[in-house]
Amino acid sequence: MLFGRYPGSFTWRCSWESDGSMKYLLGALLISGTAHAADQLPTSMLGKWASDAVACGQQSSELAMTVEPRTVLFYEQGYQIKRITRLKDGSLKGTGYSFADDGRSNDSITLKLIEPNKLQAKGEIYYRCEEQSGGAR
Repeated sequence: MLFGRYPGSFTWRCSWESDGSMKYLLGALLISGTAHAADQLPTSMLGKWASDAVACGQQSSELAMTVEPRTVLFYEQGYQIKRITRLKDGSLKGTGYSFADDGRSNDSITLKLIEPNKLQAKGEIYYRCEEQSGGAR
């Protein structure tokens, strides 16, 4: 008899009578799919990126991109990621919706870390912006 359901698993209960007493058996089975991930982008992809080194120093550059665990932000557009799937070529496809000034719609974005400081997104190559140090510590 199924009595509990959790994302990625289910719990079952089986009972029977033996010697006049009721015995219970509880178990949990994990069901894993090929698209299972933490549904967050890996830390190796997080941070500020730009398609041109000069854009890293500009606060609101059209060439910049910011990658957060579940969001990818561009100058006038962003993607909110609900589910992440690893593709055969090693890239990650984030499915959810895109948003811009004209509203939001179901959409997806594919990201591929080519090198530790080189990321492909939307067919463009982006380079990691170095951390800007400054301020009082």
